[in-house]
Amino acid sequence: MRTVFARSQTLSVLAVLMFALAARADGGDDDSNIDNAGESDGAQWLLSPKSGPSDDRGGEWGDEGRWFTAWSNSISVRLKTTSAAPNYAPNASNSTVRVLVRPTIAGSGLRIKLENTLGKSPVVFSAAFVGQAGTGAAIAPGTNRPLTFQGQPGLLLQPGEGAYSDPLPFPVQPFQRLAVSVNVVSAAEVSAHSLGLATTYISPGPVGSSESDAGFTPVNQDAGTFPIYWVAAVDVKSGTAAGTIVTFGDSITDGRCSSRDPVTGVIYPDQYNRWTDLLAARLQALYGKRAPAIANEGIAGNRVAAPTGPTNYAGTGPAALDRLDNDVLSRAGLRWVVFFEGTNDIFGGSDAATLIAAIQQVIDRVHAKGVPIIGSPVIPRGKTTSAPGWSPSMEAVRLQVNHWIRTRANFDGMIEFPALMQGPIDAVSASETIWRDYSCFDNTHPNKTGYQAMGSYVDLGLFKIEQDW
Repeated sequence: MRTVFARSQTLSVLAVLMFALAARADGGDDDSNIDNAGESDGAQWLLSPKSGPSDDRGGEWGDEGRWFTAWSNSISVRLKTTSAAPNYAPNASNSTVRVLVRPTIAGSGLRIKLENTLGKSPVVFSAAFVGQAGTGAAIAPGTNRPLTFQGQPGLLLQPGEGAYSDPLPFPVQPFQRLAVSVNVVSAAEVSAHSLGLATTYISPGPVGSSESDAGFTPVNQDAGTFPIYWVAAVDVKSGTAAGTIVTFGDSITDGRCSSRDPVTGVIYPDQYNRWTDLLAARLQALYGKRAPAIANEGIAGNRVAAPTGPTNYAGTGPAALDRLDNDVLSRAGLRWVVFFEGTNDIFGGSDAATLIAAIQQVIDRVHAKGVPIIGSPVIPRGKTTSAPGWSPSMEAVRLQVNHWIRTRANFDGMIEFPALMQGPIDAVSASETIWRDYSCFDNTHPNKTGYQAMGSYVDLGLFKIEQDW
């Protein structure tokens, strides 16, 4: 009987061999429950100069540390306070929102990025704070510190804008959660990351300076997605980290089904069971203080390219090509990109040539920045009779795209996730399925065990750090 471990070990060897030989020679995947997902305007994605951070070489406190994006999420949806449940945000004006973040490296200081990238109206914050997270919405006593923005406590973000806080000396440990609190003066809507899978809290009044959880309650969980409001990145200052790995993808990078109980169907927040979370833990265990940071830029339901004509699935959030500069190339300390996306383009009706051209644009733009990019073919998505939605024609496109990725795409490395996840061929869709022990209920996403297998499967040799950084 094959075990998960044996399967992963065997396929790891197979993946290395396949890449060596090939080198150089339903709804969408997830966010059909986000009504506002398609309301982003391309023009509003052009961030103002306010969004740029200071020099990544650092030096604010007389040391030689550099900045690395140690936690991130992509703003993917505009939540309106007038929408019907479950896809809405509470009225956040005259309140405090507290967001939990989880940096992946240690450091001596931090800066926080707030974004109003999908907003159609300004948002005004009177103050912001960061401290070590305690239980629930509480903050560890004596750790809550005020943030400033160009020396001021408050911040006005116009539609499409983002801004970094000023650098703050603050001890950061890998995987120690921090609480970012923003006192909101006015907000008619919320720029959010829809599949946050972490609890965000809200309290009446400007109480961000308080370390107590009194008055804080969880915001609407949006049908088990647990959105994150406004906070887009946490940069950490480190003198030892080897760089930042940005994982750029769709719901399988974002973690759909990673915290779902397979028996009850309940989705739990604050579990950190995405494949990227396990990869970060493995890198820390191997390299310690030299480990690279991981910035997760997955958006559930995302497409590589926005559709140019009629489609049955337009995708969630700005397409990968539209958000590449903001979500990937601008991340501090960028040293590697892992690109894993394409299934939603195929589901939305894209042909192979169009999707291949879009992926090639991503590769070219990352290479133009002098950054290596690691790819993965699209994993199986065959449906069963009881869960239709993937057709033989879609499967044909997936196989064509995957053949190109394996044999012609100029990626600098490969992760053979399809080999790990592959199950039997479904007779109805004439398509490969996800192996049953790794499949979530929807036949599209991995389950908790599948995500753990993916995180264990990635070859750490792809991220070599022997040379000085």
